[in-house]
Amino acid sequence: MFQDDRCGIGYGMLVPMALDQHGRFDGKKFTIDKAGLDAELEAAADAGANFIRCLPDFMGVWGKHPGGKKSQFQPYVLNAKETAWILGKYNAYFFPIQDYIFARANNFGLTVLYDLFENCQFHGGQRIWTPWYSNEQGVMSFYGKDADPYSKPWVNTMTLRAARRDVILGFGNELEKKAAPDFVERVIFPYIKVRKWPLSRATLGATAKIAGAGDSIQDLIRKNVRDAFGLIAEKDVIQEDHGYPFTASLPIWGNKPYRKLYSDDGFYFGHSLCDKSFKGARPSAAEWGAMAKSILKKYPAALGGRERLISFEHLPAGFSTGSLDCKVAPIRAISGAYRIKFGAWPKNYKP
Repeated sequence: MFQDDRCGIGYGMLVPMALDQHGRFDGKKFTIDKAGLDAELEAAADAGANFIRCLPDFMGVWGKHPGGKKSQFQPYVLNAKETAWILGKYNAYFFPIQDYIFARANNFGLTVLYDLFENCQFHGGQRIWTPWYSNEQGVMSFYGKDADPYSKPWVNTMTLRAARRDVILGFGNELEKKAAPDFVERVIFPYIKVRKWPLSRATLGATAKIAGAGDSIQDLIRKNVRDAFGLIAEKDVIQEDHGYPFTASLPIWGNKPYRKLYSDDGFYFGHSLCDKSFKGARPSAAEWGAMAKSILKKYPAALGGRERLISFEHLPAGFSTGSLDCKVAPIRAISGAYRIKFGAWPKNYKP
């Protein structure tokens, strides 16, 4: 589990219910390829991972939809015409499958980093496959106050359900900079407060971090965290930086020991020979190992009684291509850097 090691090592599973992954749809019913899911979870854990990251619907909007909207795995019920979803009305099948994925990940010693919301689904024509755009209520995204009657119950439900398993809650994946700070404060913070959810088990929401570009979305949300929950919470909450540190020689730590998570999500300029998509290649295992070693050498993994200040996440580029060995090779390389730094392998690691 995430808390069992001295730094986080993550495998970006993201969409286990995608139809080219472990999701199955026979035209009427969704099921999950349990053997395939277990094989991938086991491979990630054996390579040394201690968490996986998943998007809120476990499917995303980018894959094939052989049955139209009814073949999009989602929490919300599709209307009778199969043209739009009904926000606030949940599918009976969704939460049992969600809980099964959480439970199986935990069974393999993997914490689940679960993003409550996902912004990338709004990019381009693929947005027709998300209920936050195609719905009977006329809501165009989850950011606006018109979505609050549906977004707030979702957070309420998920904070309750996540508490039953070993889950870290992400405020959202690559949220929109202008809208997100108010949205997170208005929609998510009230449930963090009422559930007394530990901020060390939450992330500010991931985004691309660009050196010298001024305040990022995390910086803006962090200020709200400080105002709402205090200075300790501000330092405890995890900051996910996508594409970074591979966009610079080494990340900028600054003078405050924030918890940071460095991910290759969004970076396609690496040199992996097997982990590729049409956008380009992810960093190779050697590149990941060298970067993890450099970060662990330069920056503290614990400070002032606060542990796990550093986490890493590798997200395979081509979910439907490449072997499992290819996908988890960077995780093994990060585990090797972990061993050099701490003198022991991560708890889950198996040679």
